[in-house]
Amino acid sequence: MAPNLITLIGLVINIIGAVMYLPYDTTWTMKFPPWMYFVSATCAFMYQTFDAVDGKQARRTGTSSPLGQLFDHGISPQIPHLSL
Repeated sequence: MAPNLITLIGLVINIIGAVMYLPYDTTWTMKFPPWMYFVSATCAFMYQTFDAVDGKQARRTGTSSPLGQLFDHGISPQIPHLSL
């Protein structure tokens, strides 16, 4: 699997974990069901795992590139904004 695809899958998983709250309450004033917190934490864990694995995959397959590094490091700083 291509390292950039691993990065992209991790991003999509994290977006799913963040967007699932929107249909319930956009004002953030009510309590959410406990399962939503579990899914959100699982998505964050999966993103961190995918983010750690993509660099190792690139080095292992010899497909590392400056563009891939820019893609990875361009997405990583945006993740905290999604999680808030």
